[in-house]
Formats: sequence, structure tokens, C-alpha cells
Amino acid sequence: MVDTGRRLPGWDQHFARLYALAREICPEGFPAEETRELEPLYEHIPLAWVKAIRAETARQLDLSAQIMPLDLFSVHGAGPVSLHDDKHNYPGVYFIIVVMHGGDLGIVDARSTARRHRSGEIFLLDPHRRHALVPHGQAARDHPYERTHSPVHEQERQFMFLCFDVKRPLLRNRIAVSAP
Repeated sequence: MVDTGRRLPGWDQHFARLYALAREICPEGFPAEETRELEPLYEHIPLAWVKAIRAETARQLDLSAQIMPLDLFSVHGAGPVSLHDDKHNYPGVYFIIVVMHGGDLGIVDARSTARRHRSGEIFLLDPHRRHALVPHGQAARDHPYERTHSPVHEQERQFMFLCFDVKRPLLRNRIAVSAP
């Protein structure tokens, strides 16, 4: 995981509205121990909006927007998630993640401690490496696995983000240089 230290300015209200809509039309969309694509939201997200976010994200990261295909854009919800990797599900990509709602959760790797994320923060994530989504102040090792995978309804335990999948060769150098 690479915390880029960048964020999308001016999107907080848009993200808050979309998060509120997600809670309304996808009430089961924030499960513990998994990330769920919030497909019903897509009909409420204009293509111009996605293009604008892609352009600003690329600008913030000093990347070409072309490496972030529009057809690989997605929106996800989750509750707390224990340490895991997604190599088997996403063998050929890295993720560019923009936080829409962080609640009291933070993205961590096996060594870090969670902090609350602000709306608009941008992360680079290697799905081949172990990562977790745990409450503020916790390390991944401190978070117990939630066996039921039940929906999480408390806002502070919900996390929502948008994601651009980027082919690994196009982002490999950025991940390698930025990773500890």
C-alpha cells in the first residue's frame, strides 16, 4: 500500500451524497471481511463525473489518465477486513483507490497502524500484497476475523471507495519507488 499524500480537492460533497445514496440503495453493501462492488450506484454516476475524477486523480499523481481505463472504474463498500491479499482475483493489476467515506477505518499493510482517512485521499494498492481495513489505531494483527461476514450498518465501521484498475506494468515503477 502506498499512501500518496494526495487527495482530490472539491469532491467532498459529491462523495458524501453518493455515500448517502449507497447506504439507501445498497444497505447490505458494506459487509465485514469483504469488499463489495456497489453496482446499483452506477446508474447514478454520470460518465462525465468519472472522467473528471480520473483526470484529477491522474493530475494529482502526475500520471497519464489513459492508464486508467474507464471500463475498469468501480465503486466499492466494505466493513472492517482482516489481513489478506487479492492476488488470485486480480492477477494483472494494481489499484488506484480514492476514499469516498472512511468512517473510523484505515487501510493498513502488515506493518502499519490504521489512521482515519479523509474523503478524497488517494492510495496505490498492490492486491498481491497483504492489506487490511481496520479501526483507527489498530494494526492488522490486532483485528479479529469476523466469521459471519455480516453487513455493517454503523457509519463509523463502513468504508466506501472508488477504484481504477491499472495494468501492472503501467504502474510498477511508481509502486516500487514509493513502497517502503
